[in-house]
Amino acid sequence: MTVRTTFDPELTKKIVRTIPIFDNFTDQELSALLEKTSVYKCHKGETIFLDDDQKQLMYIILKCRIKVVEISQDGQERVMAFRQRGDYFGEMGLLDGKTDSATIIAMEPCNMLLVTKSLFDEFFLQNNTALRGIVSVLCKRLRESWVFHNIIGLKDAESKIRATLARYGDILGVRDSSGVIINSTFSHQSIADRIQITRETATRTLKKMRDQNEIEILAGRRIKLLPAFFDKHAQLELHMPLSADESNKLQL
Repeated sequence: MTVRTTFDPELTKKIVRTIPIFDNFTDQELSALLEKTSVYKCHKGETIFLDDDQKQLMYIILKCRIKVVEISQDGQERVMAFRQRGDYFGEMGLLDGKTDSATIIAMEPCNMLLVTKSLFDEFFLQNNTALRGIVSVLCKRLRESWVFHNIIGLKDAESKIRATLARYGDILGVRDSSGVIINSTFSHQSIADRIQITRETATRTLKKMRDQNEIEILAGRRIKLLPAFFDKHAQLELHMPLSADESNKLQL
């Protein structure tokens, strides 16, 4: 990771202004925060921090996508979540003083604003709107973990994969004229690990869905969800706890 102690404050302020937790910061407060922090740059594939890392820092993503993973004893990654521009991580350690239980890996070149414990206390703990925003994000992440808890509890592997792809389509999807492209790379192993099935089962199920014209496998191992996929997904016993807006995004 490269520390950039000098950066364009006006450009950074413009980007930061798009992040909801800074909505009620005045220009003076935002300028004061940027004067005391740094922009950090890391490379694609770089581990930003490991689980149980003792650093007490909050990283605010200015540019890039990262993945939150759990590393198994045999070194395999289990993807738990994705974060992108405007998201942040590490805030739990600043709130309760404990370490995070996940590893963060950059999926592409990243620029991040780094907030130390002292800056967090100065600029966020005294700002009720910003603090409520952080609590809201934590609640959202807790609900997301329950979504995948429910997915893992489905009775068959095909339903688990279908619900997982639908969820990723919602949070990572880019719509085109014939479907929704999940804008991230997934190996069969990473999908299997996420929902606790074998890689062989994941491969067999994805092949079946492709043969039935429910999905396409695009360049870079990205998955495109086709109209037939959404027809089948609507028949699942599990109804995902999505908002009305999120539900509309999954309809073609």
